Amino acid sequence: MSTNHPPSPSASVSEDEYIRLKLELAQARAATDTSRLKARQLISKRDGLREDTAKNRAESEEQQQILAQTQDSNMKLNEQIKKAEVERDRLLKKIQGEDSS
Repeated sequence: MSTNHPPSPSASVSEDEYIRLKLELAQARAATDTSRLKARQLISKRDGLREDTAKNRAESEEQQQILAQTQDSNMKLNEQIKKAEVERDRLLKKIQGEDSS
């Protein structure tokens, strides 16, 4: 049972000791409160970083999809370019053959 009054004269703790112990208790509570505040701040920071990480992952996945689509489009365009070059060469040979005859 704890009280906020100094101990009775029959107690074995002197009034100075009682005050010293109360001061230590207040300091310990202040240190605990400071630690709790720091812990809350770290948890908040951690949660913010988790949100940032999730956002970055989503953006990275989107960029990977865009990259894959771009590569696919480039491959198809290169195929069309090759076909066009083959057709151009064929037509040039045809025109050159007609000019020779």
